[in-house]
Amino acid sequence: MTLRMPQIRVDFATEISPFRDQVEVSTRAFVRRFGLVPDEVARRHHERSLLGTLMARAYPHAGHTELALVTDWISCMLVLDDQFDETDLGKDPERLRAVCREVLGWLTPDGSAADASPGTAGHPAEHSVITAFRPAFADLWRRTRPYVSDTWRTRFAGHIGAFFDTCAWEAENRLTGRTPEPAEYIAMRGRALMPYLDLIEVTTHFEIPPEIYRLPVFTELNQSLSDADLWTNDLFSCEKEALLGDPHNLVAVHRHAHGTGLQAAVDAVGEMVQDRVTTFTGLSRTFPDAALRDSLDPSLLAPLARHVTGLRSWLTGQLQWRYETRRFDPTRPEVTSAAGATPL
Repeated sequence: MTLRMPQIRVDFATEISPFRDQVEVSTRAFVRRFGLVPDEVARRHHERSLLGTLMARAYPHAGHTELALVTDWISCMLVLDDQFDETDLGKDPERLRAVCREVLGWLTPDGSAADASPGTAGHPAEHSVITAFRPAFADLWRRTRPYVSDTWRTRFAGHIGAFFDTCAWEAENRLTGRTPEPAEYIAMRGRALMPYLDLIEVTTHFEIPPEIYRLPVFTELNQSLSDADLWTNDLFSCEKEALLGDPHNLVAVHRHAHGTGLQAAVDAVGEMVQDRVTTFTGLSRTFPDAALRDSLDPSLLAPLARHVTGLRSWLTGQLQWRYETRRFDPTRPEVTSAAGATPL
């Protein structure tokens, strides 16, 4: 069946970094250098994902060094996510939690412990994943450290931890054959984008002050963007995930809850995405409002405006990229055979 993707309307123009080609090349070298693409199948999947293009669209005003860094972050995290979703690790919540605990132990607030020796693993597959990713995360943490404070690193690690909690929850569901309910899925799904929104601050060299970050309106600004992005991802990946038997997709969850056909579920999710895009668009145009603006140090207004521009770039960039990438290609041999990603 050929699905008809809903047209998502976005009011902001799409931009792209002049460093796209350079970071496409450098991030492919990064995953090869650390052994994160262990065979030709994995290498081809990473290259066809066009993650340098995604990040060049999501952070179009970043400097070359900063763009290379955030691109390597998403390469590392998506390869790890594929291990969680498409290998046996994704059906073993205890082993998956052990890997997550190990990774979080590398993300210390001052960045000093990232080079520590890996802990003792209880399973060969668990050990191999930790061994592969430890030096990659150490490299990323070392390169990120000069740009950010201990406060940022604590927040970023917390967002990674929340995403890992979702990964463990998904593993429990796969183990028991459970499809989550829509409200539960939406709450858990909404955590996955936050680390990449944190990385905007690396590229702008400006950290959102905690008292602004905690404001309900700023929380909703982030959450509406996260929902729009992640639910759009679910639209484009629903065929692939159906072939792999993975229920963690809003289209699959909606279809299971409401008993609709696939196209009807896609259309319904498309309407949900558009609603969240509309919410984000309105908030991004009015933040900060007059009352908040008057209460802020005037020196904060320009960098806050740049940050909001960065959020808008994520919205437009990820949407354009989904028509360029082959990451979600349901005809990949490892998808049609239900083999999934190559285990590390």
